[in-house]
Parts: sequence; structure tokens; C-alpha cells
Amino acid sequence: MAVRTVLTALSFVALAAPAMASSVIHPAPTELGYTTHPEHAEPGKSREQVLSEMDQSKKDGTWQYHRFGAPVPAKGKAMTREEVLADLERSQKHPSWAARRVGAPVPAVPAP
Repeated sequence: MAVRTVLTALSFVALAAPAMASSVIHPAPTELGYTTHPEHAEPGKSREQVLSEMDQSKKDGTWQYHRFGAPVPAKGKAMTREEVLADLERSQKHPSWAARRVGAPVPAVPAP
């Protein structure tokens, strides 16, 4: 059993080592526990690209959502109350409705 644990740990290190080599932070046997290597960072967007995206976000109104980390609402036509109720009634007639409403796994059922 111990051999299996050692082999598992070694295989993890062998698989993770290439990924760590390309990151900015590397583990180290020091008090801090890591070292930083900024030269390993991949080039990102330019300052001008980021500023133009931020200006666009402020213009279209999504800045307020990004600012607080909230999901951005989907754009499109909103459903009316009648459409939502009709969709609910259609869903309730589906054979798996009872399982779906409690979050149980639902087997694949062909569409009627």
C-alpha cells in the first residue's frame, strides 16, 4: 500500500512539474513556501486594449456588473408573464418533471 502511495505522489509531481515551470509562482523549500519568476509570465493585453474594453463596458452599462463581480444579464427579448406560465405548464407535463423539481438526476427521455 505504501508503494502505491509513493508512486501516486511521484506521478503527480511528474505531471505537475511542467505546469509549474510555466507559471510565475514556483514552490520552494523556504519559509515563504514559494518563489516568484516574473519572466515566466505570458504576455497579456496591452494597456490600451484594457482601457478601450473598460470604456466600452462603461458605455454599454455592463461596467456596474463587472465592478461588483455580478453576472451580466443576458440581452434579448424578455418573456412575458404569460409566456413564462405557458413554459412552466409545458415543463410540468414532461414525464421527468417530478424528478427535475427536486434536483434528482434525470434519465434521458426522448422529446415527444
